[in-house]
Amino acid sequence: APQALGTPRDALRARPMTALDRALFSISLQLIALRIPARKCNAFMQALQGHVLQRPKLKPIQPDGEQAPCTTRLLLLDEGIDDLQLTKLPDELRDYVAAEGGEPVRHSVTIGYDKFSAEQVLRRLLPEGMEVPSAFEQVGHVAHMNLREEHLPYKALIGEVLLDKNPRLRSVVNKVESISNEFRVFPMEVIAGDEDLETTVRENGATFALDYREVYWNSRLEREHRRIVELLRPGEVVCDMMAGIGPFAVPAALKGNRVYANDLNPQSAKWLRTNVLRNKVGPRVRVSNSDARAFLRQLLAPPQGATGEPAAAAGEPAAEAAGGAEAATSAAEGAGEAPTLAFGPFSHILMNLPASALEFLDALVGAFDAETWHAPLPRVHCYCFSKETAAPEADVIRRAEEVLGCTIPGAEATVVRDVAPNKLMLCVSFVVPEAVAWRGEGGAAAASVRDGGGEGGEGG
Repeated sequence: APQALGTPRDALRARPMTALDRALFSISLQLIALRIPARKCNAFMQALQGHVLQRPKLKPIQPDGEQAPCTTRLLLLDEGIDDLQLTKLPDELRDYVAAEGGEPVRHSVTIGYDKFSAEQVLRRLLPEGMEVPSAFEQVGHVAHMNLREEHLPYKALIGEVLLDKNPRLRSVVNKVESISNEFRVFPMEVIAGDEDLETTVRENGATFALDYREVYWNSRLEREHRRIVELLRPGEVVCDMMAGIGPFAVPAALKGNRVYANDLNPQSAKWLRTNVLRNKVGPRVRVSNSDARAFLRQLLAPPQGATGEPAAAAGEPAAEAAGGAEAATSAAEGAGEAPTLAFGPFSHILMNLPASALEFLDALVGAFDAETWHAPLPRVHCYCFSKETAAPEADVIRRAEEVLGCTIPGAEATVVRDVAPNKLMLCVSFVVPEAVAWRGEGGAAAASVRDGGGEGGEGG
C-alpha cells in the first residue's frame, strides 16, 4: 500500500535527530493513474472531483512519458484507489472513464524533501508524541517562535526547517524570557539564519523599518491599528503617548491627521523618526522620547514660561531631527521655536501599553487648564489586559474608574484579541471626564497624590 507522509510506520519516527538530513526524505507512492487525452484534462478533473490525488506541492496532472508529449496526460487518482479495475470508484464514474477514453495504468511517484510541509518534516524528525511547533509570527524576514522547554534540544533543527519551507524568511528567533522591562522588548536568540534583525514590514498602507531586537512589534495588532485610525476624522490631532515605532502615528499622518508621538524607548523614537521620514509625513508628526506622563504635562503646559520665554516644545519635528528634506516644508516646526501644542489641541489620546497603561490614566487628573484649553476634552483609547472571563469589559472600565477616582460616563471597552488562556487584551475608550479633567485645587491635589507611578514604556 502507498506510504503516507508522517505516519508512525515511517522509520524516521523512531530516530529523532538534532541535525537535518534532507536525503532521508524520499518515499515512493505506487498509484493508479488515468491516461487521458490532454484536451480533456479539465473535464476529467471536474468529473472525478474528490477522487483525485491531493498532496501539497504535487500536481495531480502529470506528463505522460510513454506517449507523444502533447496528446495525453496522466491524472493521478486518490491513494485509496488501488486496482486497475477502479472498483472503488462509483459505477457512474467508471462508465464515464471508459466512455471518455480514460485508460487506468500503474504509476510511481517519488516524493522528496521539497514536497513535505514544515509540519510533516518536523513530525517525522521530532520524538513521537512531541507537539510540532510550526506556528510563528512573521515580522519582515524574521520568524518569531515561542518554543517550549521540550523543544530546545531541537531548536536549530526547527529553525532550519522553517527557513527551508518559507523562502521569505531569513532569520528565526526564539523568545528566551518573558517581557519584563519598561521597553517591552523581550530577550531572544537567533536559532537559525541571519543574525541581522533589521527588517521592514508593511501595514495599513505604511512601511515600517525596525530592529526586532530593539523595539516592540506585534503583527497581530494590525486590525486594531486600522480600527483606531479609521475613527479619526479629518483635521483631528492625536496625542500618542506610547507610540512605539509608529503603527498608529504613521498611518494617521498618511490619512492627513497630525500627531504628537512619544515613546520612552530611545530606539523606538529613533525608528519612529525613520518611519515618519520613510513615509513622507514629517510635517504632520512631532516625535518625542520621554516618559509618558512628562510628555503629556509638557504638551499641556502654558505656552509661555514664567520668564516670558517660549516653553520647550513637546518633541521635535521628525524632519528636523533627521535633517530630511521635509524640514523645509513646514515653517511651523522650526527647531526650538514651535509652541508646545504646535498642531493645536488634540482630539484623541492613545495609550498603547496594555501591561500598565491603566496606571497612566492618573496623568489626566487636573491636566487641562480651563483658561487655555478651549477645545472639547479629548477621547482616550487605553489598552489593557483582563483575566476576568465573565465580564472583561466591565472589569477594565471599573479599573479605569478606580485610577481616575470617578465614574466615566459613556465608557466603552472593545476586545482586541486573546493573548493567552483566560487573558484578553482590550481597549477602553472614553472622553476625559469633566469631573477630574480641569486644573485646580481638587484636580491638582488628586494628580499630586497619584503622581509617582511607573514610566511610560513602549507601545506596539
